[in-house]
Amino acid sequence: MIDLRQLRYFVVLSEELNFGRAAARLHITQPPLSQQIMQLEASLDTALFIRGKRPLRLTHAGVELLSGARRLLAQADVVIEHAKLAGRGERGRLGIAFVAGALPQLLPQCIGAYRTRHPDIRLELREGVTQRQREAILAGEMDIGFVRPIGNDSGELSTRTLIREPMMLALGEYHPLAHLERVPVEALAAEPFILFSRKDAFYFHKIVSDILHEAEVVPEIVQDATQLYTVVALVSSGVGLAIVPASARHMRFPGVAFRPLDIDKPVSAVLDLIWRSDDDHPALMNFIGIAVAQAAQYLETDIS
Repeated sequence: MIDLRQLRYFVVLSEELNFGRAAARLHITQPPLSQQIMQLEASLDTALFIRGKRPLRLTHAGVELLSGARRLLAQADVVIEHAKLAGRGERGRLGIAFVAGALPQLLPQCIGAYRTRHPDIRLELREGVTQRQREAILAGEMDIGFVRPIGNDSGELSTRTLIREPMMLALGEYHPLAHLERVPVEALAAEPFILFSRKDAFYFHKIVSDILHEAEVVPEIVQDATQLYTVVALVSSGVGLAIVPASARHMRFPGVAFRPLDIDKPVSAVLDLIWRSDDDHPALMNFIGIAVAQAAQYLETDIS
């Protein structure tokens, strides 16, 4: 196997064609330089220099090796520099998993801010339900996820709560209940209602079902849906009413109004950030810092 150091010595000697000058340029003495060149020639089983004449001359094999050695060394320098940048979190890949409706504005803002500060990090995005994202992160396929609370007793995942947002009623802007500043949950009895799917959107299904159960309200379930986007789209289409997280307001579907719920026990939807507990590489830590900073503005102003 060829030693990169030997190749560097060879290139310098090929440029200087003098052992003394090459050794000085390499900050070594002549004997080690001569020894390394002879070892390189031995490993290639061919002479690279014509000796005995002043100045030295490259053999045909030496000429052929020189162009390739320069390319190889340049590539090696790039690889080494990239590795250093990756170690500092300035280059590489970051896999970001997210659930649909993970704050329509927050995720794009996090990605935009991160790309601005770390343009050489390649971001890979994957949308899916919380459980699948959790599995992908644990398997090392993704690095971090915007998810709904999942519980984590094993300690394999670290969790940071980003947002707690209230649940609101989404309804047609001309619906009779839309004129109220706050809508009592009891007013939803017998109303056509869109409910999150129990199978594929269990987190929101449970929150909404608990709100209705606590108020002893039984609306008319006309449709279930998995994605928040779909739920609001159905409200916009006049299919029915729905209880959704406050961030749905930013989807801006035509004809949809959002009203706070008048309930005894306010209920919040939580958005968490999760990552492997044993993963602390700089690119990941940088993203977490940006996500927390971006989420702070919603904690203070927007989601209320």
